[in-house]
Amino acid sequence: MIHKKLILSLFSLALLFGSANASTLGENDEAVIAKQRFSYPIHKCLVSGEKFTKEEPGISFVIDGTMLKTCCEDCAVKVKAEPRKHIERVHAAIKETQRASYPTDKCIISDEGLGSMGDPLELVYEGRLVRLCCKGCVKSFKKNPAEHLAKINEAMIAKQRESYPFKKCIVSDEPLDAMGRPIDRLYGTTLVRMCCKGCIKTFEKNPHEFLMKIRKARGAKREG
Repeated sequence: MIHKKLILSLFSLALLFGSANASTLGENDEAVIAKQRFSYPIHKCLVSGEKFTKEEPGISFVIDGTMLKTCCEDCAVKVKAEPRKHIERVHAAIKETQRASYPTDKCIISDEGLGSMGDPLELVYEGRLVRLCCKGCVKSFKKNPAEHLAKINEAMIAKQRESYPFKKCIVSDEPLDAMGRPIDRLYGTTLVRMCCKGCIKTFEKNPHEFLMKIRKARGAKREG
């Protein structure tokens, strides 16, 4: 009996360490991280508080569909031991950072004004804030979340396109319409406009450099 318990304990530890180890990410986890990394709101380790840097970017892993980041494997194991607390912290940070730039003042389900039924209900889906007018709309959203998130994305692209700070592609430096209609893509909650599909590949090799350029230009434009 003791031998059996020991085997089960070792097996549980292996699962614990394996699920937090970035080198053992499954394909689905990699897809989750690819979607959520640009909107991840906390720039330091969830456990140690160490800030992420270019040299020490930390490790990313997924629990219950949510991307989480720590500075090392030991901290990842601690997060895995109390996942709900850390997931709630990340979700709270997502709501706080995305609320001001939310692209519509209407519920995407009912088209009623947010606040018409009391305080808007807020949830997080794939690293993105979703604001709804009532509990009934939460149920409708969960039936087809991808379709409803696409509506938010469309509204966000339209809103940011109006104040986009560049008339040229940030990758090629060519006019945005040099190759026809510009390509508009969201990375997290930031609109990136490019002149052609070839520039997408170049952008995604070093996205943070280009995203910082856009964010700095937007800041300068607001100040001006």
